[in-house]
Amino acid sequence: ISVKNGVGECSAENAVGNVRVIAGSFDGRIGPASTFSPVELWDVTLEKESTIELPFPENYNCILFVRRGNVAIIGKDGTEKNVGPQGVALTERDGSAVRLRSSSRDTSLLVMAGLPLEEPIAARGPFVMNTWDEIRKANVDFMSGNFGQ
Repeated sequence: ISVKNGVGECSAENAVGNVRVIAGSFDGRIGPASTFSPVELWDVTLEKESTIELPFPENYNCILFVRRGNVAIIGKDGTEKNVGPQGVALTERDGSAVRLRSSSRDTSLLVMAGLPLEEPIAARGPFVMNTWDEIRKANVDFMSGNFGQ
């Protein structure tokens, strides 16, 4: 993998596309976004049909959102799971890379990975917090115009 000119951009294996690093790092490039916990967020474009491997730290959860095109996620045993446009896939935490095969030109994906926080989750409407009390407070703050203060 070689680095291209441009902030946070790298070319993918064998010049089949590029990776724009939004948060985290890829091939020595660090994304501009700061996060509260370790996160990898990459905008990946595969310009031709190809097979690539995207490395990320072990034990990270990894979510793939296919924005455009089609990809097959290749498992350790060689099995493939196809994900089409606007499709989402959650990978298992059993390795340090995701192997993909794009079956169409100009495939675009968003790769998101991070350590599981192992915290409770409470969600309602646009709010995701750890407890229902925090959800109620967020709703009160939002309705009273104090949201984000």
